[in-house]
Amino acid sequence: MNRRKRVFDLVVNPLICNNLTPLDEVSIAKDIPIKYLPYFKEVFAHKNANKIRYRYRGPSTLTYKRDPSYIHMNNADRFTLYYR
Repeated sequence: MNRRKRVFDLVVNPLICNNLTPLDEVSIAKDIPIKYLPYFKEVFAHKNANKIRYRYRGPSTLTYKRDPSYIHMNNADRFTLYYR
């Protein structure tokens, strides 16, 4: 079994299943911890994978004030998946 398949089975699929959004929302899964982002990027970088858009989520802090609809990846503490 190749690495991408193992990563999908052990990390990505359980996280998507645990963080699925209700059917009335546009996103696929939300509030996934940012530490898992490299695994998602590895799996969804394959040419046959669905095109996924990552939206980063997190709070403003004393040193980082932001627009409510935007946050830098470096300051995010979670992310949401959308179909492209």
